[in-house]
Amino acid sequence: MVMENKTKYAFQISYDTLETANHTIDAEKLGESIVSMSKVLKNTNKLLNGEESELSLEVKAHTEGSFVIEFVSYLSSVDINPMSILGFMGATGPAITVIGALKQLRSRKIIMVEQAEGGMSVLKLSDDTNLTLPSAVAELVANKHVRDGFDTIIKAPLEGTTNAKFIINDEQGIEIETVTDEESQDFKTIAKNVIEEVTEETERKEVYFTKVNFESSTGWQIRLPDDSLVAVTMKDERFTERVNKQDEKFSKTALFSVRLKTIKTHRHGTSPTYKRELLEVVRQRSK
Repeated sequence: MVMENKTKYAFQISYDTLETANHTIDAEKLGESIVSMSKVLKNTNKLLNGEESELSLEVKAHTEGSFVIEFVSYLSSVDINPMSILGFMGATGPAITVIGALKQLRSRKIIMVEQAEGGMSVLKLSDDTNLTLPSAVAELVANKHVRDGFDTIIKAPLEGTTNAKFIINDEQGIEIETVTDEESQDFKTIAKNVIEEVTEETERKEVYFTKVNFESSTGWQIRLPDDSLVAVTMKDERFTERVNKQDEKFSKTALFSVRLKTIKTHRHGTSPTYKRELLEVVRQRSK
């Protein structure tokens, strides 16, 4: 197929197991693997290059009697190559790929991904260690859709096997990467989206109180300068004590200067969530 303004990329995968020694493989596993490969590559392309970028993928018939699956893809020459980032390409790819990172991760749970300098990100892991990766790689390692795909492509076909391998070759059949049956367990999916980023910001704001609850720190609501209504947790115990003792005049029409902390939590594939804490009521503004 000729694709105008597109660059052709090709790679091969194979499963070296007792089952494939006779050049056969379970049809369901094969079908799921091919479909998952298509989804992983196309989803990764969208993440790296934007929703407008299109990647086409074909499966090419290979030498009769051998069990090798060859994928041929076409992508705009100006786009980032998702096959390189994932680890399906050769020497032209990055030093650290998603496949290489998952081998380093070794099934440890990712707690959080923090942005660092120089295009790098730090994975905070369940054993209190860190793994620093290029941000593009870190984003994909923490993405549940990508991890689902690798589970189907690599882990599932090697599950329950011994002395088995998942092999990636370039277009000339030169081996690029090998995953053993033991290593395949590192490619299992994750239970939920990883927390990508948690940021905290404390600002001075002028607000109106629209809901109050002097018996609890919860149940409070304020009106921000942009007229939006947001729930807050009241952290200023001295303020509530002054109001309860009637040492401070209080009404819903009164304007207050406050210190407000906003905690933004962002998980991959979801919209950010916000938690707001009212740290201090500085003073009541005069009209």
